[in-house]
Amino acid sequence: MDIQVIIRRTVVFAGLFAFVYGTFTIITILGQEFFRNTLGWNQWIAMIPTVAIITFALRPLEIFLTNATEKFLFQKKYDYRELLRTFTNETLTVLELGKLTSQTVDSLAKIVKLESAAILLHDKDAKIYKMVAALGTREKGIVFKETDLIVDYLKRTNRHILKDKSVDKMEGDGELKDSFKKLNARLCLPIEFHDSLIGILSLGMKKSGEDFTEEDIDILNTLAATEAIAISNATQFEENAKMQAVAAQSEKMAVIGTLAAGINHEICNPLGIVRGQCEMFLLNQRDGFYNGKSADEISKISADVMNKVIKETDRATAITKKLSSFAKPSKLGDLEEVQCEKEVEEVIGLIGHDLKLNNIDIQKDFPQRFPAILGDKKQIQEVFFNIIRNAAQAMDKNAGRIVVSGFTDSESVVIRIADNGSGIPPDKIGQIFNPFYTTKAPGKGTGLGLFIVKQVIEKNKGSITLESEMGIGTTFTLRFPIAVTMVAA
Repeated sequence: MDIQVIIRRTVVFAGLFAFVYGTFTIITILGQEFFRNTLGWNQWIAMIPTVAIITFALRPLEIFLTNATEKFLFQKKYDYRELLRTFTNETLTVLELGKLTSQTVDSLAKIVKLESAAILLHDKDAKIYKMVAALGTREKGIVFKETDLIVDYLKRTNRHILKDKSVDKMEGDGELKDSFKKLNARLCLPIEFHDSLIGILSLGMKKSGEDFTEEDIDILNTLAATEAIAISNATQFEENAKMQAVAAQSEKMAVIGTLAAGINHEICNPLGIVRGQCEMFLLNQRDGFYNGKSADEISKISADVMNKVIKETDRATAITKKLSSFAKPSKLGDLEEVQCEKEVEEVIGLIGHDLKLNNIDIQKDFPQRFPAILGDKKQIQEVFFNIIRNAAQAMDKNAGRIVVSGFTDSESVVIRIADNGSGIPPDKIGQIFNPFYTTKAPGKGTGLGLFIVKQVIEKNKGSITLESEMGIGTTFTLRFPIAVTMVAA
């Protein structure tokens, strides 16, 4: 055992003994003097209340002494296996990398009772190991290069480093000791995945002052290996989320190309009206139509023309704004209250002309004061866009119809998008949300539309189901929690 630990325990025990002995002595002397001088009792009668006080105080002092000595001198040996098993179940299933590393550090510090703990992760591009979560370290934002001794040793040996043991046996240990000092570490373990050092787990001294035993290190090495798998899963999950966002944006940009004809028509109509109004005014002026009219009359005619021009240019501007807004990628975590009926209206404004060209009627049925949901407005709009567009593409009738309706169910907002298209075969319904599955002709779709729809809805705390009958049509049902402020209102 470390001599510092022995000294610390001796000092604590001596202090506790002196406290107990001194307390009881003072109470006895002062108690006797007080009752004898104040009440005139003799020495033996004065001892009676003193004994009573000591009797009542004895048990609490005994409990305090027992707890103190148990805590500082004879600390109970924790069942690390059970504790770390609990830690594993609660922490290592987290798929958000930042939350995973922070929870790991907090849980380890609490369970093993450490003065400090930290995790550093490898940044392949920058070729560094950067601290991503820490508790009790002497420095913040610690970074080690791939060539630093602590990294090189862990990478080469695949073994832990225990301060005052491994460190003293290594050459150039001055650099290593500096690294341990920055981390306020006693033990550093490699976090390895597929023979690659993806991170470092740094653990400080136990609050009890005890050294890490071989049993401790065996368990912590196992934990580090499990942590490596969890970190790899969380990293992969984040990369998949980014890939899905890229795929969704690519799908969206491909769709914008198909909207070009309809958008062109929608913009050309108001621009044609503007040109016609201006040409008519100029022709009338050339042909002398305004001769003999007063300045006020000409001014009124001009104002009428300009008002029509402003109205039509505003109309064209609104259309281009809708397209521009739709084209922009959504920002991660940009949550706000979303009015679903307004987002449906925006989508209809984008694809309404295409629907008319294909003889498809679209109807909305939302009650007044329809509750808002909490989500990413752009993502919710994209969900409606994809489902309505898919419904339109499924039409094989001369008179197609799409109905978008909404109602509330308990604490949920429910939105149904129903069409009278050809329907989906029963054996295909289970595959409809799978990635790259499509019923469209080759080159007509990526098969990512409904897959991304499902992922986005679930990311916004919602759910989606569908019902379909061949020759009758398909109904998609979306459910989202009502925004908290709306529930409170």
